[in-house]
Amino acid sequence: MKQKKISIENMTLREKINQTIVVLMAKDKKPTFAPGAAFFFGQIITEADEAGLEELRGYVKELADACEIPPLITSDFENGCGSMVSALTPLPYMMGLGATNDAQLAYDYGKVTALEARSIGANWTFSPVSDLNRNRRNPLVNNRGLTDNTELAIKMLPQIVRGMQENGLSACAKHFPGDGMDYRDQHITTTYNDCSMDDWRATYGKVFSEMIKSGVDSVMAGHIGLPAYPQQIDERLDMPYPATLSKELITDLLKGEMGFDGIVVTDALDMGGFAGWYPTQEQSEIESFKAGCDMMLWPSDSYADNLEKAILSGEVPMERLDDAVTRILRVKERRGLFAPDRELFHDLSKEEASFVKEVQKRCSDQSITLVRNKLGHFPLDPQKSPKIGVVVICEYAPALKEAKALKTEFEKRGFAVDYNDEGKITRQEAKRLFEENDLVIYATFSRPFRPVGFLDYTGERTSRLRTSYTQPSYQDKLAVVSFGSPYFGDQYFEKAQTYVNAYSMLTCSVEAFVRAACGEIEFMGRSPVALHERPTSTITVV
Repeated sequence: MKQKKISIENMTLREKINQTIVVLMAKDKKPTFAPGAAFFFGQIITEADEAGLEELRGYVKELADACEIPPLITSDFENGCGSMVSALTPLPYMMGLGATNDAQLAYDYGKVTALEARSIGANWTFSPVSDLNRNRRNPLVNNRGLTDNTELAIKMLPQIVRGMQENGLSACAKHFPGDGMDYRDQHITTTYNDCSMDDWRATYGKVFSEMIKSGVDSVMAGHIGLPAYPQQIDERLDMPYPATLSKELITDLLKGEMGFDGIVVTDALDMGGFAGWYPTQEQSEIESFKAGCDMMLWPSDSYADNLEKAILSGEVPMERLDDAVTRILRVKERRGLFAPDRELFHDLSKEEASFVKEVQKRCSDQSITLVRNKLGHFPLDPQKSPKIGVVVICEYAPALKEAKALKTEFEKRGFAVDYNDEGKITRQEAKRLFEENDLVIYATFSRPFRPVGFLDYTGERTSRLRTSYTQPSYQDKLAVVSFGSPYFGDQYFEKAQTYVNAYSMLTCSVEAFVRAACGEIEFMGRSPVALHERPTSTITVV
């Protein structure tokens, strides 16, 4: 890796500008310049199975060797590195962690993410998601977020940051000023946090303030507006700007009033929530930089030229660029990127590899939440209830692989499993399922953005779940488990007498559910969000 002593004074204008760019890496698209950061996604990273990890490391090393100023290597490691790299370890989604109410586990969650990230050369993650899921219809937060409870959030989120950053991985609190209030998706349109300022300061503002106090290296600005904050309104649209284009929200509120001295990175600039505010994408990018965003996530190819022209013309003050670059270099210095003996890849020891798997299991086991068990179905006993029907409901086809662990794990314990994960279920088939089995488990799998849209079931999936309640005489044999949205107990299964939230459509969570259902472990989780049917089951933060 080529490196030199770095300071603002010995950098060229173009070097400074390049530091503000986060490029999107792909096999067929590599940067022709030295960017400030590189986001590894798509084919390069998701295809990295065990055999492909060395190829992935090769791409990282190739980029690092070409950069005199070491780049930040990043991705969305929201629930462990296995969420992005198939050969690494996925952790239960953030809401599953929230259900554990365990601050030490939150630290360990961050630590194991850092350990595995560094094993592939990554040193920055766009996580943890720091939004509060206060609107259960929000299509992006849901189980990607920890909770709807401010006190639980500030108990757990700073510990995740500490676990990451004390182990060499820069963290990012996202998405400022806070998602989870709107019912829309900023991938498609600009969304809004419609809290009053008193409410915002007591909730979202408090969470981001605690993240700043924890020393979080970066904050991601969302394509999300905060109408209650005094600010300029776009006269043409008669709407307040999103944070990514708002000097008031980024420079005045986040950096000024809240005192954040790290990197402000935009959310992806190809999203619908960023589009349409100015005549061109290129102008929008310059306005975002002027507003106070320090790094641009996937800007247009002409961004560097455009920013250079804006600086040379005086449209953008050199002080704005120097402030951004100072913040970027400061974070790189904090994480040891300029250390002469820095290792690009950290090979996990046997103890560290074992710790990663132990944290995955501990988080999975502690998250499983028994919401209703009115008929005493759990724990299951193969001697008393040897036959189990399983009906899988899933909009995201890749998750069907994880769902099959239900069949495997129950069969390991001596149950005969009548498994159905595809095709129509007629009323006659539903009748057969309930008549021939001692218990029928309807298992739902869901996650925001898998696929894009609301976390609702449509078409054939709706027909499948409907068969669970169109025959009331079989309700005494019905159990439901949600490996995803915690709200399905209200939305689809309000009449079900047995209902479990497992939060994550991952094999580790499926295995943990089976262990709990069979009495091998206790149901230890407590709902981290308010549920209509059992408000007393929400977490009391201690």
